[in-house]
Amino acid sequence: MPSTVVGHATCSQKTVIRAIPRPSFSQFIRPLENMRSRSLLIASILGLGSCLSADAFMCTSSSSRANLHHNDASSSLCKATSLPDLNYGLSDEEFHTWLQNQLQNAPGRNTYASTYQDSLTAIVNWRKRYRGNPSLWKRIFKKDRVIKELIESAPVIDFVKRAIDNQDDTDDDTRKKFTIIDLCSGKGYLSMFLSEILPKEKVDKFILVDKAWAIASKKTTTTLKPHHMNWDHIYGTTVDTDGEESSYFTTWPIPLFTSKQDLKDSCNQRQMTKHFFNKIDGPVIILAVHLCGTLSLKAIEMFNNNQVKLFALKPCCLPQMVYANRGDVFRIGQHEFDAKDVCSPGQFSKGNWNGPPRWHLQPRFDCWADNLFKGIDIGGSKLQQDDSEEDNGYRVSMSHHDGIKVKDDIVIQVDGGFQNTYIFAERDPVTLAIWER
Repeated sequence: MPSTVVGHATCSQKTVIRAIPRPSFSQFIRPLENMRSRSLLIASILGLGSCLSADAFMCTSSSSRANLHHNDASSSLCKATSLPDLNYGLSDEEFHTWLQNQLQNAPGRNTYASTYQDSLTAIVNWRKRYRGNPSLWKRIFKKDRVIKELIESAPVIDFVKRAIDNQDDTDDDTRKKFTIIDLCSGKGYLSMFLSEILPKEKVDKFILVDKAWAIASKKTTTTLKPHHMNWDHIYGTTVDTDGEESSYFTTWPIPLFTSKQDLKDSCNQRQMTKHFFNKIDGPVIILAVHLCGTLSLKAIEMFNNNQVKLFALKPCCLPQMVYANRGDVFRIGQHEFDAKDVCSPGQFSKGNWNGPPRWHLQPRFDCWADNLFKGIDIGGSKLQQDDSEEDNGYRVSMSHHDGIKVKDDIVIQVDGGFQNTYIFAERDPVTLAIWER
């Protein structure tokens, strides 16, 4: 039976970085007072050649210059060639400005302006944490991936921050610290953002749940297997200039724990109820972002069947056709619906879409999101006559004496993306400040 140990575990396969004094890029170029000379030198060191001019490079380290927009035919090539490497050799302040430039045209930049700013500060803090370990930083900070994760997680980050900031401290239950369970976490970017942003006096820990983790136990995990997700950014160790070994685990403002769980395994679900929900002393938040196919059903079941205070779901891919071909009926909570209405004849394979044009699937995805929303047990039964339902722009909300749930369509994915549905729920007592628009 898979272990569900949640605790401080350190993999014995450690990343140990010896501090070897060497001049940094900024130290090397500090004598150059002229910014144009400095920029040309960095561009030369990075091998950017004539593609990136000094003025273009300077725009990434000065808020007075917008971003790399050229009118000549080489502009797209320059952008593709230079942008992934521009964080090397920059001070933390310059790196922060460079990150701001990457987000200046991001969807939701006005609605989630403060969330973006908090998250950029979080990324800078990650950079400081892994300074001296370039291979680990390179693995964690893949610019396009991190920016995409931030943009698509921004509504959830905003929801969680407002929820925790507005909890009633006079209530005995809400005075207890929150535990946040991050389902299908991947490397844990969402929790990594929130660990840097949320007040640590109100949050006890994050539990990053994913089937790709190794079992977090010193006794059973002596080395990571090829199929395991690398966790050195959480449990890895480094050596400071005094020769003292320390763990990255202790450097996170709110601790991150990993838990190997397969949500589709009913045994794992029971174990999570036994070891997580029945033992956690304090309110629980479940976050479920980018859950593919039937994993969204499992996340809702987890909310319905356990004492969970807050829930956030961003469904992703549709269920595969195997369920429709079998004539399955999906059941969640008090709601059921036919698989044939929501299953997709295509799927992603190694990042490539194999199937019909994706825009054909939007009506099917909308139907999927509607049914997921109906399956959340707020009000106990879909037949409650005192439920109130209303359309508020792109928002659908249902409230009852025991809680509230909301389905928001927030345009975050553009350029062909249509999975812009976010589903939120809270059990009573309701925190009104979360739900005001």
